[in-house]
Amino acid sequence: MTTPTRIPGEWHIPYQYTIGTFATSFFEALHEQRILGCKCVKCGRVSVPPKSFCEYCFVPVEELLEVGHEGVIEAVTVVTAPFAGSPPVPYAVAYVRLDGATSSICNYVRGADLNSLAELPAALRIGSRVRVVFGENPEGRVTDFWYEPIGDRQ
Repeated sequence: MTTPTRIPGEWHIPYQYTIGTFATSFFEALHEQRILGCKCVKCGRVSVPPKSFCEYCFVPVEELLEVGHEGVIEAVTVVTAPFAGSPPVPYAVAYVRLDGATSSICNYVRGADLNSLAELPAALRIGSRVRVVFGENPEGRVTDFWYEPIGDRQ
């Protein structure tokens, strides 16, 4: 039996994705260093980033509100293997439930010592508090901000 020949290749396909009015508001607010969520009128959950319907109740959502710039880590990982387009390793990524929100949003974590990874740094454990830090020139992208540990303050 003949071994199949493999021909390497890549596809680079430009596209545009329409994000809708709630996501548009979210990204526009990032320009102003604000983070928006949406509040469900039925269950009261606040989702970040905002969606046009509640993921739990499936009812339309009409209210946008600003959430806090501090929150709690709900999940975290430290990436130690590089891949195309990644920042230098090691780096941390965390899902954070911002104050005033009931869902979490993922982003990079900076400012934690990742030189010794025998144990996850205390500043990055689930339940640790972090703050949102915006870069100097927000462009209306999720990468406009990152999280930094704020210590044991509750």
